[in-house]
Amino acid sequence: MSLSITSLNARGLRNNLKRKAIFLFAKQYKTDFCFLQETHSISEDMRFWKSQWGNDIFCSHASQRSAGVCTLKNLFVGKLPYTDFDTNGHFICHVIQIQNFNFIVMNIYGYNSKTENDVLLDKLEEKIVHWLAKFPDAYILLGGDFNITLDNTIDRWPPGSCTNTNVKLKMLMERFDLIDAWRVKHPHTRAFTWCNKSRSKQSRIDLWLVSRTLEDNLNTDILSTPLTDHKAIQIHIDLQPISSFKMYNSYWKLNSSVLKHETVTLKVKELINLFWTKAKAERVYGKNWELLKFELGKFFRSYCSKVAKLKRAQEHNIISTIAYLSSKCPDSLSVEESNSLFEHQHKLDELYKLKAEGAFVRSRRRWLEEGEQNTAYFFRLEKSLTKNNIHQLKIGNSISEDPKEIGKHCSEFYKNLYSSQFCYDSTISFMNSIDNINYISAPDKDFCDRPITLSEVLESIKYLKVNKSPGIDGLTSEFYQKFAKDLAPFLLEVTYESIRVEYLPPTLTQSLITLIPKPKKDLLLIDNWRPISLLNCDYKIIATIFAKRLKIILQDVIDETQSGFLKNRHISNNIRLVLDLLDYSELVKDDSYMLFLDFYKAFDSIEHDFIFKTLEKFGFGDLFIKTVKTLYAHGNSSIKLKYGTSPRFDLQRGIRQGCPISPYLFILTTQLLASHIKNSTLQGISIMGREIIISQLADDTTLFLKNSDQIPLALNTIKMFSNASGLLLNMHKCELMPVKQLSVSSICNIQVKEAITYLGIVISKNPKLRCELNFLPILEKTKRKLNQWLQRDLSLKGRILLSKAEGISRLTFAAISLEPDKAMCKKIDQQLCNFVWKNKTHYIKKSVLSNSYSNGGLNLVDFSTLNNTFKINWLRNYLKNPFSIWNIIPEYIFSQLGGLNFLLLCNYSIEKIPVALSNFHKQALLAWSMIFKHNFSPTSYFIWNNKNICYKHKSLFFENWFKNGINRVSQLFHKSGYLFTYQEFLSHYKFPVTPKQFATVFGAIPNGVIMLFKGYAVL
Repeated sequence: MSLSITSLNARGLRNNLKRKAIFLFAKQYKTDFCFLQETHSISEDMRFWKSQWGNDIFCSHASQRSAGVCTLKNLFVGKLPYTDFDTNGHFICHVIQIQNFNFIVMNIYGYNSKTENDVLLDKLEEKIVHWLAKFPDAYILLGGDFNITLDNTIDRWPPGSCTNTNVKLKMLMERFDLIDAWRVKHPHTRAFTWCNKSRSKQSRIDLWLVSRTLEDNLNTDILSTPLTDHKAIQIHIDLQPISSFKMYNSYWKLNSSVLKHETVTLKVKELINLFWTKAKAERVYGKNWELLKFELGKFFRSYCSKVAKLKRAQEHNIISTIAYLSSKCPDSLSVEESNSLFEHQHKLDELYKLKAEGAFVRSRRRWLEEGEQNTAYFFRLEKSLTKNNIHQLKIGNSISEDPKEIGKHCSEFYKNLYSSQFCYDSTISFMNSIDNINYISAPDKDFCDRPITLSEVLESIKYLKVNKSPGIDGLTSEFYQKFAKDLAPFLLEVTYESIRVEYLPPTLTQSLITLIPKPKKDLLLIDNWRPISLLNCDYKIIATIFAKRLKIILQDVIDETQSGFLKNRHISNNIRLVLDLLDYSELVKDDSYMLFLDFYKAFDSIEHDFIFKTLEKFGFGDLFIKTVKTLYAHGNSSIKLKYGTSPRFDLQRGIRQGCPISPYLFILTTQLLASHIKNSTLQGISIMGREIIISQLADDTTLFLKNSDQIPLALNTIKMFSNASGLLLNMHKCELMPVKQLSVSSICNIQVKEAITYLGIVISKNPKLRCELNFLPILEKTKRKLNQWLQRDLSLKGRILLSKAEGISRLTFAAISLEPDKAMCKKIDQQLCNFVWKNKTHYIKKSVLSNSYSNGGLNLVDFSTLNNTFKINWLRNYLKNPFSIWNIIPEYIFSQLGGLNFLLLCNYSIEKIPVALSNFHKQALLAWSMIFKHNFSPTSYFIWNNKNICYKHKSLFFENWFKNGINRVSQLFHKSGYLFTYQEFLSHYKFPVTPKQFATVFGAIPNGVIMLFKGYAVL
């Protein structure tokens, strides 16, 4: 066990490229911490710098032009229980703990004047005394730029005489028994950590002052550094051997940049040809494919290692030359040596600039600070560098930080989770109970069963996503795409052979589980980490071929009540159905309930044999079922942990999140649940003769039940599905919501709530409260995110880009399903515009900025306009399928006005429509009226839903008139231009009309319209 720290005066880190270069320099030495001085940081930089560094940082700020210290946490695995910050940006004090060792560690930036430095040293002394009182056995490490030399005769050039500038520091060292680590290890060596540009002045002012008791355990070094006039100082302290925890090696990943090298291309093609020829001769493909991958991995490791070593050697030579020349007395350097020193320092600076630029390029980043278009890197900056490692976990009744214990607990948890509990009898009984499912057609069966082709393999390779983590073989999608034509025939034969023998080559059965934290959950519980499987690309290529086939035919098999994974199905449908029931609850006659089900680890607990039986039930052919069994046969995995990977375990059940075909297989199984519910005796919610009983989004299932009596029946019905499939209800996470009034707190031990969170949206009966509960938290989070960027040197174009990425994008999901009111839209637009203008004066009109680039604008998005667009899109989607299950309620509502198709042609006013509409539907109709203008024409002037033809301030609609074709005002007039009398109307149109209806309609026609028709008749 050891503690290592690098310290460096960075001479300002506000320049983005320099900061990245310094961060890369700091990381390469793989120390526990890096101390930086003179960072010129401010508080607004914290989150951005932390995301660039990729781990915790601690900053004491001063101003953008002076001082500032920063501690970068790198590989440290101990505890940091306490941290103190200087308010003037000159020191940070940490108490750190490594097993049984305590350290008081300070990151220090001294002043340039003796007076200020003496005050600073007094503060440091107070802090040390304070923390020693709490940790009397602590070791002391003070590191940084003290701006003081301890011996002017050896630590300065030109050498100086003894002064009193260092007296205070020496007194501090004496009081706490501290030693100058470098000088103790190099008592007679003249070395410097700072120099001016001409190197005429040099000094060793960067120091490590440590407890004397550590003298025999420490090593220290001075390192040449790019882009600053200081050198880094490093200290390494050996403590005691680390625990006996065995770390399993992490997996290797190909650096895809070497695929551009001609040497690599030739060698890879040679290896592919060698093993392809061998495989064809032996007629054994899987084994030779494994041998090919082994040899490719061996070659790539060796080649990448050589490339990396060559780069390190070049860097080492530069640093060694600088170190050698720097060690000589400045006045003894020849002109050639001085020039060489400057030249090599310049090379080192340029080397790290290139490294920094390369890091940005690899991240696909263009610098928004320079006004360029954004890319994925910028918008996922914080997310992409977030550490997903488990640092501590609740095991039993205690919280453990022991890597061995955490690793064992994770491995056991997932080993048990993926252990099969399949019951054959329950499955057969369940399958026999289901009737009336959508069996696949004979052509679809033949389509899925047909042999795969070379073109399908090539298309599947092309389909692979780039810049994604590969599986355990380390071969990336870029590799397969680069050599697609060479590899595809080989992989085709491997697939044929695998299906024939019903198992894949060993590496294709292996996966690596990476655990992703669930948002807003207690991460001390292993349940709150989502397992994502990293699969080898060759497996994904094969699985993608059959996934594409399955996806095509599922549209005709899966009910429209399932919105997951299929084209033209959207999560907003599920949300709107729930909200429509609440908004139009008067249409529901019974005291109905919505039951929101939660299946425990649904994706991880579905039984493989149940999947296979499901395929048989739907009528899939033998070849397709055999292929799916082959893909799942002998599956095994390990878990990626902070200290490597866990031991492997078998995957006897569950689908792998990351497998191309698994989502489609899963919704096939949930379709059986839907069919089981629909075929049962359960009674759903009836709306005007149509029944709603279930909606699904993958495993998220909602049941719509007639009354409370149906709830225990529903749970019992689901139990039969659970016994067969392995999907068990998580009862304490299931929720009930009444469509009408809340009368009880729980039913069948399930909580009954007035508001719930469903598919990411807070569902509440009160429309105003619903709007606030959903949009205000997003708006507050957006404000925090945007404010973090206000101190960045962003262009106007860059800020507009950010207003979309960090603002509009966060609001879109909620706006599609909900109806933000006018005040909320105004508040959102105001917040985004204020950010664009840095909370200062708006110098250009919003309407100008909203124009396209070609029209002199900057494509600023107006949220109110965007919200109207979402509502118009809803209208369009409704009109494509008005009788869909999702549109049961709006279809009935609009049918009272002649149907939506007719209503949109009318000259309506929202306030005058004679039917009570929800706010969402009002907003949709209002959005339409803003883009569709009604030009008056006597021949096409509608009677119904006309804002100018009203009775008691409401527009009219009489269904019997509408069905008999009486829609236009012109139909109420003789050719002579006079209105029909009651008897004339009955005689002409020959359908019964009450005198009251007649009087209502004819009395509502404005006098101006009557006069217009009289004049029109004369003409």
